[in-house]
Amino acid sequence: MMNDRGCLDAERYQLDRLAGLPTPCLVVYQELVEENLAIIRRELEAAAPGAALGCLRPHVKTHKSSWAVRLQLAAGIEKFKCTHNELDMLLEEGARDIFVAYPPLELLAERIAVATAQNSRVKILSQVSCLEHARYLAAAAERANVELDYLIDLDVGDHRTGLPASKARSLLAAIRSDETLSRLHLDGIHAYDGHNHSSSPLERTECAREAMEDVVRVLGEAREDGAETARLVIGGTPGFLHCLEALRSREGLEAELEVSPGTFIYWDTRYDELMPGRFQLAAMILARVMDRPTPRRITLDLGHKRWGIDQGPVHLFSTPGLKLVKVSEEHTVLEHDGSCPLEVGDPVLIAPRHVCATVNLWERFHLVDKTGNLQSESLAVTARNR
Repeated sequence: MMNDRGCLDAERYQLDRLAGLPTPCLVVYQELVEENLAIIRRELEAAAPGAALGCLRPHVKTHKSSWAVRLQLAAGIEKFKCTHNELDMLLEEGARDIFVAYPPLELLAERIAVATAQNSRVKILSQVSCLEHARYLAAAAERANVELDYLIDLDVGDHRTGLPASKARSLLAAIRSDETLSRLHLDGIHAYDGHNHSSSPLERTECAREAMEDVVRVLGEAREDGAETARLVIGGTPGFLHCLEALRSREGLEAELEVSPGTFIYWDTRYDELMPGRFQLAAMILARVMDRPTPRRITLDLGHKRWGIDQGPVHLFSTPGLKLVKVSEEHTVLEHDGSCPLEVGDPVLIAPRHVCATVNLWERFHLVDKTGNLQSESLAVTARNR
């Protein structure tokens, strides 16, 4: 992935294989994607013997790609997590178990209900964290004449969506007692630990343990009140193994555990700083040098319109000694010590800092297949405009 010179490994990311591609463009390496799928299988086999990929519900917002969904299905993955943007893509590719992890307002509730009516063999789960969500879903279910399963969404520390564990019991009671919500059925609990981003494994373990205490509490209360729920969907990329360990270590816990990382499939430098070398960087941006304004600067033919900037600047390139000094909408200016061999027209690969946000900026990507050859036709980022 990265060599001892602090740049991308030239053997793994061969620039000559990309000759002729229009720049800037997004490039995905199939061999590395498949390696990441194999890595997560091994991790889960070690963490949950006998379950392995059966407890994996990957989030597809990272890749948004029909090609990647087919690869995941072929690898044995049967359950998926998505936002409102990727639901149709998963249905088109034949997914049979889909959790739409996004708070439902009127339009999304309608899409979920209609999709449920049109795909009777597919399990489609929603999330609920307030009565308004339940009412939107119930009204849509009534119009579509369907029953809908949902997960109660807990806020276990990220404070983005969900409700505190202390309020879950009263919400579930309110839903059960309201006859207008009778088409809704509790299927489990969702708890995303998006705040668990420490670089320390011990701190991530402790954060996961605290978060899972809330999950176990709500599960116990729900069962005391008559619910038969057993599904727990937990854990993002940094914390999923810690969440799994925290729950599997509890004696007598009977539940169907599912972890839902997404970034692992392509990986990025942001997470690689937290967990060095855990997965392979499988998606890259290809650019070219379009100017050398000073002896120590080069300018590339892309700017922040083409890579996600919410997690900071890119810093890992295919040429050593480059440092980002300025970026605008269409330009990226890099500085070097004067020995940089790059000339105008030369290619440069850039590793995304936030791959999910980066992929979302592209409508298509170019695939280097597992034999190392560049495919002649680009592939769609299918859910990009949905």
